Amino acid sequence: MADTKFLKGKCNKTGRYFGLEIKQNRGRWEVVNFLEIPEEEARVITSEIRQPSFETATSLLPCENCGSRKVGGCSCTARRCPVQRGEYNFQCVYCKNMEIDYSSVSSIAGYKEGDVIRLSQGQEVKITFNGKPLKRIVVGLGWDPMTVGRPMDLDSSVVVMGPTAYETVYFGDKIHKSGCVVHHGDNLTGVGSVQSDDENIDAFLDKVPYDRNKLVFVVNIYDCVARGQRLGSVRNMYIKLYDPDTRKVLIEYRVDGNLRNSTSIIVGYAFREGQDWKFKAVGTGSDAISIGTLADECFRKFR
Repeated sequence: MADTKFLKGKCNKTGRYFGLEIKQNRGRWEVVNFLEIPEEEARVITSEIRQPSFETATSLLPCENCGSRKVGGCSCTARRCPVQRGEYNFQCVYCKNMEIDYSSVSSIAGYKEGDVIRLSQGQEVKITFNGKPLKRIVVGLGWDPMTVGRPMDLDSSVVVMGPTAYETVYFGDKIHKSGCVVHHGDNLTGVGSVQSDDENIDAFLDKVPYDRNKLVFVVNIYDCVARGQRLGSVRNMYIKLYDPDTRKVLIEYRVDGNLRNSTSIIVGYAFREGQDWKFKAVGTGSDAISIGTLADECFRKFR
């Protein structure tokens, strides 16, 4: 099974939004979960997977009315489709009023160009500014260690990867051989934030080699075993993507997962899809105790 992706569904009768979780099975994407989402969350989701039609996985119930598995593929009545009464259930995925919404962030009601896009775990969005793709972004990572006693040394790194190989940019090797990633170390600028970012990274998206398609942003605790430290002692971890010229925050993800026993974290990754670059919020903790083992884990998960 491939990585999980998301579609944005919209009920044309009520104007309400729905999230459809999809996974690939034998070359086609199938819906494996369905839930209502608030409009503010729908603003940052763009349906990226396109195929002539979508059906639900065989592990889910088909339409009660006609047995169809096609999204929006039957004419459910009000009795069988509670969304028309202001409620919903899984059967609504089959209702003729349900359609896949491919609109971009800026075209959704209530979103103003220039707003900071705030992601939740698992969400992804195109990396653009004023509706145009960016060739370069500045990435800021921040956190607040709450430990008492020996200081906690957290280090950010970038795993530059493709389907068959990867390289790691970190405090010991700050510039990727292609020049696509430059790590600036601790507390360099804090651009765009009220409190300075702990570490900043330049990503030149137009310099990423053709055989590399992901930039995975990670954080690990230096010497975590000897110091007995875990990320449960860290608060307010975030990643921000800035426009390099205006220093405006474009995308922000504040990690909200349970990292109590983790020693490192995969914060998120930028990835190339066709001519576009997108960013996905991950927020997954790991028990990797070094950047080397963490990079290996990223390669296994995301290549």
